[in-house]
This record gives sequence, C-alpha cells and structure tokens, in this order.
Amino acid sequence: MDAPDRSQGGILMTPLEKRHAAIEATMSRYRQLPFEWGKVDCAKVAAFHLRQIGLKLSLSKAGRYSSPLGAARALKRLGYSTLAEMADGIGLCPIPPAYLMLGDIAEIEGDSPIGTICLYAGNGNLFGFHENHPGLVTMTPKNILRAWSIL
Repeated sequence: MDAPDRSQGGILMTPLEKRHAAIEATMSRYRQLPFEWGKVDCAKVAAFHLRQIGLKLSLSKAGRYSSPLGAARALKRLGYSTLAEMADGIGLCPIPPAYLMLGDIAEIEGDSPIGTICLYAGNGNLFGFHENHPGLVTMTPKNILRAWSIL
C-alpha cells in the first residue's frame, strides 16, 4: 500500500484521499465548461488532473491547437500519435480495466483518431466528453480499451 502523502498544504493524505482531492479539483474546474479543442478537451482535463496528484507534465512543446487535426499535430510534436501512447510515454502504469480506482485514466472507443480518454468516477462510470452533450458527463462505457493508474 502507498504511504500517506502531504500534498495538500502539508496535510497528511492517504492515496484514496489524494485521488478524491484530485478528482474534485478537476471536476470543479471543468464540469461546467463546454468542450473546446485545445482548451477543454480530454487531453487538457487529464493533464490538469495528473498535475493535481503531483505528476509534473510539460505539454508546452505541444503548442496550441483548435481542431482534431491540430490536436494530432500537437501530439506528434510531443512524439506520440495517440493519447494512449502518451499515457504510456509519461510513465503511467497500465492496469487491467477491472482494477480502475477513483481518478485513474481510461481509454474508451471514440471518433477521434488520437483516441478518447476519461477519468474513472467509480462504480463503472467515467467522467468524459460525449458528442451528445456540450461538457463533461458521467457515462458508463460499454468497453474500456485500456487503463492506467494515476498513482
């Protein structure tokens, strides 16, 4: 079991508390915002979420983008062709989807050529974007393709 962490202003936190704090911060920031390539998309939400648990990500080399093609180009500048490749490349630990815990990252089927990632919300649900809703929603996917632990 992971040791408690002092990441919230010196307060001792268990791994589950750290996950909960990260998901709360992420949802607080993004829940009410509409999807927008390069500003409020699954990659930006996941990057913010990972920073909340202490993973230092430098996505500045990706540059700005405002379309699916621009997102693919931004990923390519980082050396990846999909979001799943990037999750592996930044060192997230792949896990079986059955082992997902609150706040972990999951890849689901989607229409984007770079892939679609979401945050695990518990009880088989994910927080992510869906074409029938303007912003983040809670959804129960039929198939989780891959998963990564955030801790």
